[in-house]
Amino acid sequence: MKIALLLPLIAVGAFAQIPATPQAPPAPIPGRPEVAHPQPGMPAAPVSPDKEVAKLNGQPMTVADVEKLFADLPPKYQIMVARDPEKLLQQLLVFEELAKQAVDQGLDKEQPYRSELVYARLMTLAQAEVERARNGVKLTPEREQQYYEEHKDDMFRMIKASAIFIGFAPPPPAAAPGAPPRPVASPVGGITRSEADAKTKIDDLRKQITAGADFGKLAKENSDDKVSAAKNGDYGEIIRTSPYPEAIKKVIFAMKPGEVSEPIRQPSGFYLIKVADSSYQALDSVRPQIRDMMVGQEFEKHMKAIQDKFAVTIEDKTYFQTRTPK
Repeated sequence: MKIALLLPLIAVGAFAQIPATPQAPPAPIPGRPEVAHPQPGMPAAPVSPDKEVAKLNGQPMTVADVEKLFADLPPKYQIMVARDPEKLLQQLLVFEELAKQAVDQGLDKEQPYRSELVYARLMTLAQAEVERARNGVKLTPEREQQYYEEHKDDMFRMIKASAIFIGFAPPPPAAAPGAPPRPVASPVGGITRSEADAKTKIDDLRKQITAGADFGKLAKENSDDKVSAAKNGDYGEIIRTSPYPEAIKKVIFAMKPGEVSEPIRQPSGFYLIKVADSSYQALDSVRPQIRDMMVGQEFEKHMKAIQDKFAVTIEDKTYFQTRTPK
C-alpha cells in the first residue's frame, strides 16, 4: 500500500527533474556543507545501524530508522538520496502519513483507488515475470555458432563495393489548373540536370563499364558523390545494418564479386554498384547481435505460448461498445 501510493508521487513530483542515473557527483546545494560521496564502483564504508544520521522533529534518526524507511523504495529512487536527503526523507514521511490517512479513511477499498491499486500490482508483477523470462534465456557458444552458420548468408555477409552516383534535380511541383507555372525547384547540391538526363548518363556509363572501361576511373570523373568519387567510388565494406537505403542493399547482397548492377533509381539520383569482394563478419564480432536475436526469438516463443492459452473471440461487440465503466 505504501509504495503503490508513494511511487507515482515521487515519479511526477519534486524528484521528477532529478536524473535517475547521474553521470557525475551531485552538485553542492547552496548554503549546505558539501558531502563527500563514494565514487562509482567503490564500496561504502560500514556504518553502525545505531549511528545517528538525521533528526525528525528534534529526535534522532539512526541508520536503522532511515533504512527501514527506504526498505520498500525501489533502487532507482534510492540513488536520489545523495542529491538532497533532507527533502527526500521529508517527502517520504509525508507520503507515508498521507497513505496511512487514506487507509484509515478506507480509500483503498473505494473506487477508483481500489482498481488502480489492483491494476498497479497486476502490471508490476507481469513486468517482473517478463523480465525474469527474458533474463532466464540461456545460450551456449555451440548454439550461437549454429545460429551463425545457419544465417551467414542472409545476415552476416560483408560486401566490399564501389558506386557511381548520378544525381538529378527534383521537378517543379505541379501547378493547379489555371494557376501560373510554379518556379523550378532549387538545385540540390548544385545538381541541375533532369531525371531523364541523369538516366541517359548513367546508362552510358554502364555501357562503358561493360565494354571494359575502368569503374574507379569513371567514378572519380563522373560521380556526384564527391566523398566516394575521391576514392574511385569506394564505399568500403557494407553489412546488412549499414545505413544505406534498403533498395540499394537488396541489390548489393544479390550480386556476386565482379558484377555491376543495373541503374538503381533513388529519389535524388541513380546508382551503379560494383561488387569487388564478398566475405563474412567474424563470429566474435557479431556474437552480441546473435545473442540479442536469439534471446528475442526464445522470449517471443515463450510469450506466444502464454498468449495461445487465451483465444478470445467477441460475440457481441455492441455490449463492449456501450458498457459503462464501473
